[in-house]
Amino acid sequence: MIRLLCGPKGTGKTQLLVGEIDKTIPVAKGDIVFITDKKKDSIRLDFNVRVLYTDEFEVNCAKCFGGFIKGLMAGNSDIEYLFIDGLLRIIGDDEDAFDRFMQVVIRLEKEYGFNVVVTVSKIKEQIPEKYQAYVA
Repeated sequence: MIRLLCGPKGTGKTQLLVGEIDKTIPVAKGDIVFITDKKKDSIRLDFNVRVLYTDEFEVNCAKCFGGFIKGLMAGNSDIEYLFIDGLLRIIGDDEDAFDRFMQVVIRLEKEYGFNVVVTVSKIKEQIPEKYQAYVA
Protein backbone atom coordinates (compact mmCIF):
# COMPACT_ATOMS: atom_id res chain seq x y z
CA MET A 1 0.00 0.00 0.00
CA ILE A 2 1.25 3.46 -0.91
CA ARG A 3 -0.28 6.60 0.56
CA LEU A 4 0.58 10.22 -0.10
CA LEU A 5 -0.23 12.72 2.66
CA CYS A 6 -0.55 15.99 0.76
CA GLY A 7 -0.98 19.59 1.82
CA PRO A 8 0.79 22.93 1.83
CA LYS A 9 3.84 23.43 4.02
CA GLY A 10 2.93 23.91 7.66
CA THR A 11 -0.40 22.05 7.62
CA GLY A 12 0.59 19.28 10.04
CA LYS A 13 1.56 16.51 7.64
CA THR A 14 4.54 15.49 9.76
CA GLN A 15 2.40 15.17 12.87
CA LEU A 16 -0.10 13.04 10.92
CA LEU A 17 2.80 10.86 9.77
CA VAL A 18 4.09 10.46 13.33
CA GLY A 19 0.57 9.46 14.37
CA GLU A 20 0.54 6.83 11.61
CA ILE A 21 3.89 5.53 12.85
CA ASP A 22 2.59 5.28 16.41
CA LYS A 23 -0.39 3.23 15.18
CA THR A 24 1.83 0.72 13.38
CA ILE A 25 4.21 -0.01 16.26
CA PRO A 26 1.89 -2.41 18.14
CA VAL A 27 0.75 -4.24 15.00
CA ALA A 28 3.91 -4.40 12.89
CA LYS A 29 5.36 -7.84 12.35
CA GLY A 30 8.29 -6.48 10.35
CA ASP A 31 10.59 -3.48 10.61
CA ILE A 32 9.49 0.16 10.59
CA VAL A 33 11.72 2.76 8.90
CA PHE A 34 11.30 6.54 9.01
CA ILE A 35 13.23 8.64 6.50
CA THR A 36 13.50 12.41 6.47
CA ASP A 37 16.05 14.90 5.20
CA LYS A 38 17.50 16.21 8.47
CA LYS A 39 17.25 15.89 12.21
CA LYS A 40 14.31 17.67 13.78
CA ASP A 41 14.17 18.13 17.53
CA SER A 42 10.37 18.20 17.59
CA ILE A 43 9.93 14.63 16.31
CA ARG A 44 9.90 11.94 18.97
CA LEU A 45 9.66 8.35 17.77
CA ASP A 46 9.61 5.02 19.52
CA PHE A 47 13.06 3.41 19.77
CA ASN A 48 11.76 0.47 17.68
CA VAL A 49 11.56 2.73 14.62
CA ARG A 50 14.72 2.96 12.54
CA VAL A 51 15.32 6.61 11.67
CA LEU A 52 17.44 7.62 8.69
CA TYR A 53 18.42 11.13 7.59
CA THR A 54 19.11 11.54 3.89
CA ASP A 55 21.41 14.51 4.55
CA GLU A 56 23.80 12.14 6.33
CA PHE A 57 23.97 9.95 3.21
CA GLU A 58 24.17 12.86 0.71
CA VAL A 59 20.88 11.84 -0.91
CA ASN A 60 19.58 14.90 -2.75
CA CYS A 61 17.82 13.82 -5.94
CA ALA A 62 15.17 11.35 -7.08
CA LYS A 63 17.67 8.96 -8.66
CA CYS A 64 19.79 8.93 -5.49
CA PHE A 65 16.74 8.47 -3.29
CA GLY A 66 15.43 5.63 -5.45
CA GLY A 67 18.80 3.90 -5.11
CA PHE A 68 18.81 4.57 -1.37
CA ILE A 69 15.41 2.89 -0.96
CA LYS A 70 16.42 -0.02 -3.20
CA GLY A 71 19.50 -0.49 -1.04
CA LEU A 72 17.39 -0.49 2.12
CA MET A 73 15.14 -3.20 0.71
CA ALA A 74 18.06 -5.24 -0.61
CA GLY A 75 19.70 -5.13 2.81
CA ASN A 76 16.54 -5.79 4.81
CA SER A 77 13.58 -7.51 3.21
CA ASP A 78 11.83 -7.46 6.62
CA ILE A 79 10.82 -3.80 6.20
CA GLU A 80 7.06 -3.74 6.55
CA TYR A 81 6.48 0.02 6.89
CA LEU A 82 8.40 2.83 5.22
CA PHE A 83 7.53 6.38 6.27
CA ILE A 84 9.03 9.30 4.36
CA ASP A 85 8.71 12.88 5.56
CA GLY A 86 9.43 15.83 3.30
CA LEU A 87 9.74 14.05 -0.04
CA LEU A 88 10.11 17.24 -2.07
CA ARG A 89 12.85 18.55 0.25
CA ILE A 90 14.75 15.33 -0.45
CA ILE A 91 14.25 14.93 -4.21
CA GLY A 92 13.38 18.49 -5.27
CA ASP A 93 10.08 19.99 -6.32
CA ASP A 94 10.15 18.75 -9.88
CA GLU A 95 7.47 16.71 -11.67
CA ASP A 96 10.04 14.43 -13.34
CA ALA A 97 11.70 13.74 -9.97
CA PHE A 98 8.33 12.96 -8.39
CA ASP A 99 7.47 10.64 -11.28
CA ARG A 100 10.82 8.84 -11.00
CA PHE A 101 10.35 8.38 -7.25
CA MET A 102 6.81 7.06 -7.66
CA GLN A 103 7.85 4.55 -10.32
CA VAL A 104 10.55 3.13 -8.03
CA VAL A 105 8.26 2.95 -4.99
CA ILE A 106 5.39 1.37 -6.93
CA ARG A 107 7.70 -1.30 -8.32
CA LEU A 108 9.27 -2.04 -4.93
CA GLU A 109 5.89 -2.10 -3.17
CA LYS A 110 4.69 -4.74 -5.63
CA GLU A 111 7.87 -6.77 -5.23
CA TYR A 112 8.22 -6.61 -1.43
CA GLY A 113 4.63 -5.90 -0.34
CA PHE A 114 5.59 -3.22 2.17
CA ASN A 115 3.55 -0.16 3.20
CA VAL A 116 4.72 3.33 2.26
CA VAL A 117 3.39 6.61 3.64
CA VAL A 118 4.90 9.82 2.25
CA THR A 119 4.36 13.50 3.03
CA VAL A 120 4.25 15.75 -0.03
CA SER A 121 4.07 19.56 0.25
CA LYS A 122 1.54 20.00 -2.54
CA ILE A 123 -2.20 20.17 -2.61
CA LYS A 124 -3.99 17.12 -3.97
CA GLU A 125 -4.78 18.83 -7.28
CA GLN A 126 -1.06 19.36 -7.94
CA ILE A 127 -0.34 15.62 -7.85
CA PRO A 128 -0.27 14.13 -11.38
CA GLU A 129 -3.50 12.36 -12.34
CA LYS A 130 -1.84 8.94 -12.63
CA TYR A 131 -0.92 9.10 -8.90
CA GLN A 132 -4.20 10.50 -7.55
CA ALA A 133 -5.28 7.04 -6.35
CA TYR A 134 -2.44 7.14 -3.81
CA VAL A 135 -3.48 10.45 -2.24
CA ALA A 136 -4.90 9.93 1.27
